[in-house]
Amino acid sequence: MVKNGDRQLLVDSLKAADKGHGLGAFLDDLLTEQEMADLAQRLRIAKGIIKDKTYLEVSDKVKASTTTITKIGQIIKYGRGAFEKLFARP
Repeated sequence: MVKNGDRQLLVDSLKAADKGHGLGAFLDDLLTEQEMADLAQRLRIAKGIIKDKTYLEVSDKVKASTTTITKIGQIIKYGRGAFEKLFARP
């Protein structure tokens, strides 16, 4: 479980790195290649779901398990709306 202080440290650090135009380098230093790939996969899944792709279409394109796709679908449905804002339909 993430402590609130840990969450805020991450948010503040990402904001500071983004302001200094060093976000990519910060992510390279912070995350392993696998962690970065896992996060990117979640983003691709969310984007597909929000763009009205079926879970099967997302699974075929992203090569993710239906369990992972369902988890992201539940976050989109019951979460705070961040994925929708990020991938808003034009």
